[in-house]
Amino acid sequence: MQDLWNACMQALQQKTSPELFNTWTRPLKFHAYTEGVLYIGIPSRVFAEEMVKALREPFEQAIYETFGKSTRVQWKLEVDEDPNANAGKASLPRPATRTAPDAPNAAQPMAPKAEAMQSFLNEEYTFDRFCKGESNAHALNIALSIAGRLDGQTFNPFFLYGPSGVGKTHLVTAIGLEIKQHHPDKRVLFVAAATFRTQYTDAVRMNKVNDFVHFYQTIDVLIIDDFQEIKTEKTHHVFFHIFNHLQSLKRKIIITCDRPPSQFEGIEERLLTRLKWGITIDIQRPDLQLRRDILHDKLRRENIVSFPEEVIQYIAENVSDSVRELQGMVNSMLAFSMGYNGACSIDIELAKRIIPRLVNQARKVLNMDTILNFVCDRRELKPADIRSKSRKAPIASARHLICYLTHKYTDTSLSQIGRNLGGRDHSTVLHSCTSLEKQMATNKVFRAEIEALETELSQL
Repeated sequence: MQDLWNACMQALQQKTSPELFNTWTRPLKFHAYTEGVLYIGIPSRVFAEEMVKALREPFEQAIYETFGKSTRVQWKLEVDEDPNANAGKASLPRPATRTAPDAPNAAQPMAPKAEAMQSFLNEEYTFDRFCKGESNAHALNIALSIAGRLDGQTFNPFFLYGPSGVGKTHLVTAIGLEIKQHHPDKRVLFVAAATFRTQYTDAVRMNKVNDFVHFYQTIDVLIIDDFQEIKTEKTHHVFFHIFNHLQSLKRKIIITCDRPPSQFEGIEERLLTRLKWGITIDIQRPDLQLRRDILHDKLRRENIVSFPEEVIQYIAENVSDSVRELQGMVNSMLAFSMGYNGACSIDIELAKRIIPRLVNQARKVLNMDTILNFVCDRRELKPADIRSKSRKAPIASARHLICYLTHKYTDTSLSQIGRNLGGRDHSTVLHSCTSLEKQMATNKVFRAEIEALETELSQL
């Protein structure tokens, strides 16, 4: 029977490309062929699911030609008999051996159930909540086209670039949410490039690079945010191979960045070439009309009625850098008004006093010391408190905020941030950033507070 299996593999090899054949057949193991049932060993159900997507038709043809058209397939999930046999090797997780249920019919013999996966998409970043203007209309139209044509390859990859705070993350998240809504079976993943980099570093340290690569190769729609944060040659190298694999299977790749591919330095030409394969679009800073629309949208959605039209106009005319800064300015004025127990109304006089103090055209470049002192001042703490071993809630909360702001607004590495905060490691810093981001995504009041602090910080 092993000879029949070998013949089946030879037939399959003739029906597909060498890359696909080597990727998907090497982990397979022939077990037996009994009474019309072909038993095949697989390393995981995710692997089987992805193999079905990649090789369904040629694999079925090869099986039918070799074993007969009435053949059914049963998967066997495997585990090594000796748990220490492959110690130190990075491999796919292998649950205990068991036989999968019969396939429902001969025409669909290899379809395992999809495994649930968290997509990490902010559900508030929908197309409906994206304000359209001249500066982003082209990018929005392309995004809508991509979301509506999952099988299209014209705009793959979609490379979206522009300055911080202009809506890149919102737009690519909206694509992911739209695809998930219409194709709930698809594996959509949003990941910050810094997180991708840290995951890879951890995989190398734990000798699990194969698992890391395999996980990303199973994604149907991969959204990488802030691609400029993938800085090292080794991380570029592993991303190149993941990119190639996803492209060969016609999966979606969506990337945001602060610059176009043509402005990258220190990156392999072969990766640059692939980044340019699809379409590259930029988002400009919002014009005056769009800034007004963004302010009106925020006030309407959050049911804020205390802003006169002339105040909205004044903010729109004097705050021009980003959507985030506009929204943060509203939060700052609300916070200022609330600081007087509501006795200070929001009017044009208040706006003219507050806005010029917050909008400083000669902004200083932020560094970690500036952020540390800023947060300590606002939270009435000392830098020594932050660097201590204390886990008291006020100190831990401030420490999370410093990690988040430093990672977001400076080039300081996660490891360096940790060292500057009392010798903590990079995984602790990443946990702090992730925890704060999750809280912002689920708590509007908390998010408004952080956005107000960001606006104030940006004006230092």
